[in-house]
Amino acid sequence: MDIQLISELIKELITENDRVSLPGMGSFVVEPAPSVFSDKATILHPPFRRVLFRSKETWNDGLLEERYSQKSGLKPEKAKIELGLFIASVNTELDIKKRVDFPELGYLRINERGTTSFVVDQDLFISKDSFGLEPIKLKILEKEGSVEQLKSRRLKIFSEEEIIKKLSSERRASNFKIQKSALKWMIIILAVVIFIALLIIFNDHLKPLWEIILYNKEEREILKSIST
Repeated sequence: MDIQLISELIKELITENDRVSLPGMGSFVVEPAPSVFSDKATILHPPFRRVLFRSKETWNDGLLEERYSQKSGLKPEKAKIELGLFIASVNTELDIKKRVDFPELGYLRINERGTTSFVVDQDLFISKDSFGLEPIKLKILEKEGSVEQLKSRRLKIFSEEEIIKKLSSERRASNFKIQKSALKWMIIILAVVIFIALLIIFNDHLKPLWEIILYNKEEREILKSIST
């Protein structure tokens, strides 16, 4: 079986899922990881998805078998058999060489504790949410920075006597405005009352004027004929 093809299938599956099993051997588990610093804390990397290998999770989710069956065109039963033979060969190579490489994915190895672990390829990218985000380079200041002191105006402190005088003057000014406004409205109301009174008193004298304003010549002739 082509290990390049298996690497590509695993890469596709861990991009789409949080867990992909190697039946009977363990599982690739993907976890979200926050932004991290590297290179003496001068580079900030964007959030990513961390790939782990857990040898105790040996139950089969069937994802790799199904994807291999689709890619190879083999029936599911045949694909399962071939995948089982591949995993057996990986186990044998691990026992002998202590390491098995998966191209463009990383490599499995037997660590110091005698358990299987996975070392991810540095160029592996499986986080869709971080697509397009690039590491940020941080510039170290050559000199210690200084905090600029803010300049503020000195507050003026008023005595109780000054406060009372200021409040009294503001109150007088406010009362004057109210009185001025009230006087203005009284004059307007008085003018309206006088106007209405004049209309009532001189109604008969103003009747011809109203007729001229309200009616045209023909209408006025009709009114005269009715009144006579």
